Amino acid sequence: MIFNSYIFLLVFLPICLTGYYSLNHYKRFSLAKCYLLIMSLWFYGFFHPSYLLLIICSITINYLIARRLTANKPKLFLGISLNLGTLFFFKYYDFFIDNVNQLFGSSLPLLQVLLPLGISFFTFQQIGFLVDTYRGNATTYPFLDYALYVCFFPQLVAGPIVSHHELIPQLQDSSKKRFHPESFSKGCLCFTLGLAKKVLLADIFAKGTNFGYSNIDSLNSLTSIFTIIAYTFEIYFDFSGYSDMAHGLAWLFQFELPINFDSPYRELHIVGFWKKWHMTLTRFFTQYLYIPLGGNRKGQFRTYMNYFIVFLLSG
Repeated sequence: MIFNSYIFLLVFLPICLTGYYSLNHYKRFSLAKCYLLIMSLWFYGFFHPSYLLLIICSITINYLIARRLTANKPKLFLGISLNLGTLFFFKYYDFFIDNVNQLFGSSLPLLQVLLPLGISFFTFQQIGFLVDTYRGNATTYPFLDYALYVCFFPQLVAGPIVSHHELIPQLQDSSKKRFHPESFSKGCLCFTLGLAKKVLLADIFAKGTNFGYSNIDSLNSLTSIFTIIAYTFEIYFDFSGYSDMAHGLAWLFQFELPINFDSPYRELHIVGFWKKWHMTLTRFFTQYLYIPLGGNRKGQFRTYMNYFIVFLLSG
């Protein structure tokens, strides 16, 4: 299910909001969170129901590991390995085998694995949670709060990558259970703006991009430049639109998500651009890879090696 689909706008979202606020109105707070979790799983499973098993198992296994993780490096290694192994299998196995076949002339079979939506996002969120638990920076949360933190539908498919301390305390805050017209109207405005970016700009530029890529042999200099510019603005407004829609949807439920996109094309150098495009992904690699590798504290050579590793893995 995607944010700009009719079933999301006309069926899923009204049912989700009505049920959630109705349960909170009657002070069924735990039931309201359970309802929101079930709706988020419906949102995720709508694309391919079989992957509900994947995300449920991922949440359960990571939660059980985190409960027994404090100061236990082997269990941390196990948790990270399971997460990265799952991500590699679903996202990169066929890509890896295809390159091996081309490089060595082999004929290893491809599995044609269907990529689960948002697998990178909920994998990185859970790795971050495991590391924070190992460091003693995360407390033991109830399973319901943890599960909803991982698969809260506004941030599940396209980010942002949310830290546990940014969302779980909001899920537990009783002041956010009531309907607030100001926050709701702000959410509607932000979601509508994002929807307009996606439908009226990104999807229109996508038509030019698709035409150019499907007619590469007939492109000349002018149409090549047009295709490049169309793709440049397509990815910009697509991600900007999804980021706005995610923020708007969260505000509808009185929740605040971290900023993930901040006009990167206005930057004058690549460093500023990198910091403002998918900001929470950059934050994740900075906190959980670049700094643990030593950051810029161990000399110029190590600093450049750390840059190289971060860019390689994030790429």
